[in-house]
Amino acid sequence: MKSLIQDSNKRKIGILGGGQLGLMMILEGRKFPFTFYVMDEPNAPACRVADKCFKLEEYKEMINQVDIVTFEFEHVKEEALEYAKEKDKLFPNINTVELKRERWKEKMYYKNHNLPTPKFYVAEDGEEALRILKDQFNNVGVIKQSRGGYDGKGHYFIKGDVEKYSFIKDMKCKFVVEEFVDYDYEASIIAVRDKKGNFKVYPPTFNYNEKGILVYNYGPLNDDRFKDIAKRLADSLEYVGTMGIEFFVRKGEILINEFAPRVHNTGHYTLDAAFVSQFEQHIRAISEIELGDTTLLSYGGMVNIIGTDNVPYEVLKFGKVYWYGKSEVKKRRKMGHVNVVGEDLEDVKQKIDNIMKLIYPEGLDL
Repeated sequence: MKSLIQDSNKRKIGILGGGQLGLMMILEGRKFPFTFYVMDEPNAPACRVADKCFKLEEYKEMINQVDIVTFEFEHVKEEALEYAKEKDKLFPNINTVELKRERWKEKMYYKNHNLPTPKFYVAEDGEEALRILKDQFNNVGVIKQSRGGYDGKGHYFIKGDVEKYSFIKDMKCKFVVEEFVDYDYEASIIAVRDKKGNFKVYPPTFNYNEKGILVYNYGPLNDDRFKDIAKRLADSLEYVGTMGIEFFVRKGEILINEFAPRVHNTGHYTLDAAFVSQFEQHIRAISEIELGDTTLLSYGGMVNIIGTDNVPYEVLKFGKVYWYGKSEVKKRRKMGHVNVVGEDLEDVKQKIDNIMKLIYPEGLDL
């Protein structure tokens, strides 16, 4: 019978990117006798807990020394991803990152695989994007830069005030032009799939976003349709690891907004509300350990700490604080989060409301 300890010699895991997702991945991965290397700057959060940290230009050295390579963020050094793929060590596969490098590829993937998503068109430049917005959506819609951008960056929400966005006309890059979805609410699901095709999901959660950034979420929501869509997407990609999928829900219709090929902000609550967290699931999936139970032990939720280090002690009455250890507070930067558990959804929502008032007494400034 194979032992975790005996098998650990084959479990040097390299993580591309050293942000908070890598930090929590390592902390949860310490439950196993694995070694963790990180590629990022020495002051990055994950580097503080890694066994060894490598600079960006040292990616080949790191990849050569490990057995498995993963990433905590899709916008990492492309050469490192390509080299890890060449060495047959990269999980999830690089095809998932390629979809995220260019938004139009992601949207076309949904369309080609009959996965529900808002109506969209691809524009070759800003001039065409504005023309599509006018001709197809009567100047009400969302123009998104195809390459780069996350947490709402590079997104332009236009509601007839086209003159305000005339600068887009001069931009020489691809865009995705989408319908404006008048949704009832936003939701997400955290899914995990291993190399053998075994698939599990956590229950979906309700998400509250402002300007493209998640502020808080809570769950579970009970609707198996989210699970069915997640499985179709994960299987079609032959995905290995944890992924997050964000949805719009409009009059009962579920539409994919986007997916993230990694552990996800909306899954942080699993650190306290679930038997096995999303981060441990990712380590299990990529290292061929049996996937854990995704059963929730309680109702749960999470509040992001964004652009502030104002976290009064009173917050601890309502939740558990996770601090990322970033060197500088910046506007829109996620500095940490607070996890909440409760007896029911109303209990969780009340605790989230109390935490929001304590951290953002004058409102959230994004």
